[in-house]
Amino acid sequence: MFVGVLHNLTAHKAEYSELRRQASTDHLTGLANRYNLEKTLNKSWNENIVSGQPISFILIDVDYFKHFNDQFGHVNGDKCLQKIAKVIDDCLPSSDSLAARYGGEEFAVILPRSHKADAELIAKHIQQQINIINFSDLGLSSTLRVSVSQGISCEYSGQYRTPEALICSADTALYRAKAEGRDRINISL
Repeated sequence: MFVGVLHNLTAHKAEYSELRRQASTDHLTGLANRYNLEKTLNKSWNENIVSGQPISFILIDVDYFKHFNDQFGHVNGDKCLQKIAKVIDDCLPSSDSLAARYGGEEFAVILPRSHKADAELIAKHIQQQINIINFSDLGLSSTLRVSVSQGISCEYSGQYRTPEALICSADTALYRAKAEGRDRINISL
């Protein structure tokens, strides 16, 4: 005698997919979260190193964001971050590039197969698009503008031993951009 049990797994599969999405996505911005960023960077790093291709990393910080929050409130601050995240995501050059929320008002971009010059062009495009974000839909002045500072690093010829070293280099370049007056792009040497 045999007993068979049929069970529809469609709902479980959908729930599992949703949980996977939530585990890799920043809830506020919809971009990749820090976990997804690190996982993707390690994978891209290994693929690009093996194939002899460059990989660039951009670290982006919203200038004077604390002042924005203090002046316009945290709800509008969250909406500002959402607008910035959309701009960054829209500026990605390919489907294997990744934009992520790095933390707070910091974002990161992974650019496989991109040299410094390519990364700089993308960073300039991000900067230009962020500089023209309109906040009038939030009830704020149409003349209100935000800016970002960006640090870029690129691994191509073995100058960085690990993905973490690439991030540290971009972080150093970011802080140089901030020290130079903000609303700037600095490229690590």
